[in-house]
Amino acid sequence: MSKKRSFWFVIVVLMMILPLAAACATPTPQVVEKQVEVTVEKQVEVIKEVVKTVEVEVVQTVEVEKVVTVEVPVKQEIVTLAYNGYFEKTFGPAAPPIDAIREEVAKKYPNIEVRLNIMPYEAGPWRDNYLAWFQAEDGTTDLIGMGLYWLPEFAKADWLLPLNDLISPDVLGKLNPAYLDAFTVDGQLLALGPWWGGIGGLYYRKDLLEAAGIAPPQTYAELVDAAKQITAQNPELSGWTWPALKEQVLVNRWVEYLSGHGGSYFDAAGQCAMNDANGLAALNFMKSLLDEGVTPLEALTWKEEESQVRFTSGLSVFHTGRQDMMFWLNDPAQSKVVDKWGFVPMPAVEPGQGAGFFEGWGFSINKYTENPEAVAKVLEVMFDFPVQKAFNLSQGPVQAHMDVYSDPEVLANNPNMPLIEKVASTAIPPIPSPRFAEISSILTEELHAALAGLKAPQDALDAACAQIDAVGP
Repeated sequence: MSKKRSFWFVIVVLMMILPLAAACATPTPQVVEKQVEVTVEKQVEVIKEVVKTVEVEVVQTVEVEKVVTVEVPVKQEIVTLAYNGYFEKTFGPAAPPIDAIREEVAKKYPNIEVRLNIMPYEAGPWRDNYLAWFQAEDGTTDLIGMGLYWLPEFAKADWLLPLNDLISPDVLGKLNPAYLDAFTVDGQLLALGPWWGGIGGLYYRKDLLEAAGIAPPQTYAELVDAAKQITAQNPELSGWTWPALKEQVLVNRWVEYLSGHGGSYFDAAGQCAMNDANGLAALNFMKSLLDEGVTPLEALTWKEEESQVRFTSGLSVFHTGRQDMMFWLNDPAQSKVVDKWGFVPMPAVEPGQGAGFFEGWGFSINKYTENPEAVAKVLEVMFDFPVQKAFNLSQGPVQAHMDVYSDPEVLANNPNMPLIEKVASTAIPPIPSPRFAEISSILTEELHAALAGLKAPQDALDAACAQIDAVGP
């Protein structure tokens, strides 16, 4: 290597070594003042009022009552009623009564089954069945067909449930008050009726009265005068026919004459009052009709049917009879007075009132029944309008429900219903005594004796009252 080149090599090496040596030497301390900006992050709590709109959801709590329907089996109940076989028959454009009852009960009370216990047609055996049940305190038969003749006897024995508080006032309010009174004993309503029955009224020859210019009579004097005037022009006619045979029918007519003269059965003390002045006037009037020929003497031998024949044959001007005569009076095959008759309440004289003897049948509740509430429901249905109408169309025109008498279908079937309605308001029941049969027998004998001229009227009534008082009211 040349010297020149070696020189430059040494210089290069020195230049490399010197910096390295300087770097490895111990530094000399120096104080250096220098401003440094430092960014420090620090959490600071700052209270700041901020207005902010916040939507708040309000939840309202509503208590809901939860109704849980639980099906409880309805108790099935049986209500048995007692009546004769006519309940299964119909004589008109409607179902038999028992069918109508069952149909209407099923609509209102599906849980009640109505059964029929058929009674004998004869009143004696029928009553005997009741006596056996009552004496045994047997409530198997709940509703019993009740004859007015039996009502005082059964009432005295306390065998019937009073209906005053059992039957709805709405039902009672639709029934004829005269009929309600007839089935009431000592203020207690013991039966609803009539279900069937008859009520006495005065039939008259409308054609003959109109021709003579005479209005239907309202008093006994008017009737007698009209009868005498018309029979004077028509001597083949009887003036006034009514049955006076020595049997129950004579007592029925006596009741009408007694009421028409203001008489009564008993006084306030329960003693026979039929022999007082009003009773004597009634019996004297009855006898005068026979003595003067207004009523034929043969009436003393007439049953009810025989006296009816006289009128339907066109042989009398006036006739006292029941409303059921209407069914054949306009039948040309049975009557000669078709469309020639009228029917009005019985006449009277002061202080009396016109009265029609009412022999009706109703229904009472057996005191020993085990379900009186269900029985009362059935009884209400029986005397509500639908069943009463059905019975009218089925078997006859005497019903307790007053709306029946103005129903268009009923009137179409029996246009004479308004005539019956007027007479119905005069209904008077049989002698109200548990001894009715004995009293009736006594009266039959004594009244007939007086009418036949075998006894003076006063003597006959005195004898009757003495026996009645001995028997007891």
